[in-house]
Amino acid sequence: MATLLCVAMVHILAPQLHAEESDSTVRLTNGHWPPYMENTPPHFGVISQIVTLAFAKEDISVTYGFFPWSRARLLAQKGLRDGSVAWTCRGKLLKFFHFSDPIVAHNYALFHRKDMDFDWDTVKDLESYRIGLTQDYNYGEEFEEAVAAGTISADSTTSDESNFRKLAAGRIDLFPMEPAVGMGMLKELGLSDKITFHTTPLQSDYLYLILSKRVPESGRYLEKFNEGLSELRASGRLEDLIATSLPDLPARYLVVEDEVQCVE
Repeated sequence: MATLLCVAMVHILAPQLHAEESDSTVRLTNGHWPPYMENTPPHFGVISQIVTLAFAKEDISVTYGFFPWSRARLLAQKGLRDGSVAWTCRGKLLKFFHFSDPIVAHNYALFHRKDMDFDWDTVKDLESYRIGLTQDYNYGEEFEEAVAAGTISADSTTSDESNFRKLAAGRIDLFPMEPAVGMGMLKELGLSDKITFHTTPLQSDYLYLILSKRVPESGRYLEKFNEGLSELRASGRLEDLIATSLPDLPARYLVVEDEVQCVE
């Protein structure tokens, strides 16, 4: 009789145990953007590591699936994953996602060939140049409005590497890219001796964890993540991780020039 009772209790409790286990794991999409995000264990890039550690502070584990950026966003948007790492704040994304507290500063600089005499101050100064863009990236409201209006000549592709090759070949004049990512990519492509970047940021913003509004637990995940992130920041661990992972990034790109807020 006791044996039968134990078996019955196991069957009754099994769904509850499974639910508790699944609730303690957040499934996030990710992409290849080293050193910030990359499909390389054990940390998967510094931002992925920060996200993992912040959730771990609240006893929540993280699994990552790596996809092209458009698919990474769409999977999370549809609720097929709990969220995605890591995105800038945009109005069209606020419709589908909750945005976390800021994780790290994010700046774009304009890369150009070293043999090109280039200087700029305002977006209007860019009107005479051919500019390469990467699909699904956020280059700032003023710049994107100029592109939409046709006052800036821009050509979009799905590949950062393709844009750098086009830049080296003279098919475009400028390519906006995050400096740490760009420098690493140029080294891999063997183009570091041909391409550099202007120090004036085109866009200055933060990167955030986004959580799908279609996932019932997203509000709880958001609260837990923000609490863990705050603990990491207060302890100094977050700053140490960024400094260690981005040793060659100029200090000006580790801060956001103007205070920005991401609100729904």
